[in-house]
Amino acid sequence: MVDSTKPERAPREFELKLEFDPADLAAIEAHALLAGLRLDRQTLSSVYYDTADLALYKARVCLRVRNTGIRHVQTIKSMNGAAELFDRPEWEHEIKSCDPDLGLAAGTSLAPLLKPGVGEGLRPLFRTGVERAVYHVTSNGSEIEIAVDRGAIETAQRRTPLHEIEIELKKGDPAELFRLARNLAATVPLRLAVKTKAERGYELATNAALGAEKATRLDLDGKLTCRQAFRAIAQNCLRQIIVNEGGMCSGDAQSLHQMRIGLRRLRAAIVAFEMIADDKEQKRIKSELKWITNELGPARDLDVLDHDILQPMSTTHGGDPRFAETHRAFIAARAKAYGAAAGSVRSDRFRTVLLDVAEWVEVGPWTADESLRKRREETVAEHGAKLLARGRKRIREKGADLRALDVKQRHKLRIRAKNLRYAVEFFAGVFPGEENTARREAALTALKDLQDQLGALNDLARREALVKDGHDLGDHANGLLKPKEADVDQVLARAQKAHADFAKLKSFWK
Repeated sequence: MVDSTKPERAPREFELKLEFDPADLAAIEAHALLAGLRLDRQTLSSVYYDTADLALYKARVCLRVRNTGIRHVQTIKSMNGAAELFDRPEWEHEIKSCDPDLGLAAGTSLAPLLKPGVGEGLRPLFRTGVERAVYHVTSNGSEIEIAVDRGAIETAQRRTPLHEIEIELKKGDPAELFRLARNLAATVPLRLAVKTKAERGYELATNAALGAEKATRLDLDGKLTCRQAFRAIAQNCLRQIIVNEGGMCSGDAQSLHQMRIGLRRLRAAIVAFEMIADDKEQKRIKSELKWITNELGPARDLDVLDHDILQPMSTTHGGDPRFAETHRAFIAARAKAYGAAAGSVRSDRFRTVLLDVAEWVEVGPWTADESLRKRREETVAEHGAKLLARGRKRIREKGADLRALDVKQRHKLRIRAKNLRYAVEFFAGVFPGEENTARREAALTALKDLQDQLGALNDLARREALVKDGHDLGDHANGLLKPKEADVDQVLARAQKAHADFAKLKSFWK
């Protein structure tokens, strides 16, 4: 399967996808940017095909036949959500009917899947019906299409509406896509979207409930340049953030957790490549990502408190009036914290942050700075080896005497361990081989254990701080939540063992 995490290239589709509220359609169509442009109106009916056991979906391949009213167009796309948010491999051919022509699959990501019986097993799985208005834009030498879609995705039993703007680069500079997106978003609250119609259709067809989405594994080729690798990693993190927004705003604890992980992974990626993506925008981007991470923090702290303390205590203190008081106060505090977090995620500021990050990763000043060319063009294998060796050395040294560290110092060590763990995951495919793989997995296990134990120490320190930070958990909360000295000693002992296990590990970045 061809994807953007490999040096080889396939035909690309480069586009930005933005979601809008249907109530804003009239304002979009009346936007000054679109006035006077050549406009084509289309009615599109698309059928998506797969086998009964979803062989294409499992391989992250999409097969679609679109009827435009005058012709049938077959499209094969990669759905590699791991790294391709804005440019995806795409193969398109005009065909004679609504039935797929598998003879045109040679050289595409579908070809490796066409084993005996697969072609005969293809069947319509879902369809989309879209009224599309296509505006043709020429901007600073670039040719761009802005498609405003309204319609629905349908299966035999279910239906979901869709309202999207797709800004596709036909020729020229990708920076123009972001400029046009900002122009439109200045009038109506557009949200950067990452799920394709195909992904949404599969969710509908499989009745997949809205839930938390973990990061998709990256498999970077060691021959990639640092620029290519950073873009792939950052897009992977950005997807994890965006796809968990809905669940987080509905109060789902796991979605909030995964969204925060996506934010932390993105911040770790910037740290890992900070000397490559070194421009005037980097500091501001990091600051904005820290802002939204902190906005989600209070809700996450209360979720941890509930999971680690209140839920276990409910079985032993269920009849205790003091516990009942604390639990009632907790429920109110959690609702308030989630409301504040959702308000931040729905804000204009956060919508702008997502566009800022996407633009900076793709076409930021660092991508064209001649003084950074040598760093950008270094292979990710060379960069990764130096980064991982440096990270291991720092953690070995900083954690040599954990009991001598104060709360802030242990927290800082935890951040180092977390960033190194993410880096190990980012570079998972860069250093292949059986021995390297075994050592890498051992490193991940040790780092996760160290991170967990340092995290537990941090959570213990945060319990009393929750009340001091303004969460009213009742008069008796301090007595119930104050950690015992023995608890701290036990976790410290486990953290020391985890650090010792990590310190013994050998490198896998050869």
